[in-house]
Amino acid sequence: MTLLYFESTPLRTIDLRDVVSPTSRQFFRDIGLERSFGIITAQDPMGTRQAASENERLAASLHQELAASRLAYVRVNACSPDGSHCERSVAIALDMQSVMDLADRYRQLAAFWFDGDVFWIIPVRSSLPRVRLPTFA
Repeated sequence: MTLLYFESTPLRTIDLRDVVSPTSRQFFRDIGLERSFGIITAQDPMGTRQAASENERLAASLHQELAASRLAYVRVNACSPDGSHCERSVAIALDMQSVMDLADRYRQLAAFWFDGDVFWIIPVRSSLPRVRLPTFA
């Protein structure tokens, strides 16, 4: 997934193949993501494609859990560059370990982490090193 479509006002697309611009950092602050935050999905657990109905059920479960715990989040669609695959996700301002724990509960292999400056891919279910994005920077 390299395109993040934030369902916010205004709508905004972040391309993880590009360096995060000052305008994008300001956008994050404007939508309540003041500093660091994670992006997780409940869909396609363990990297295994699921039926659309199951992915919708998983996404609804994540949204219900966050609403019940009164955690603020922003809906994000994380998509492949060609748009052939998208996963309904959330951006949430929690510490990295809490993001990883939440992603682990939904059986995700990795999560995105924004440290206030750059995005990272953070492995959740392995000891692989995290990957700084974009990979050429």
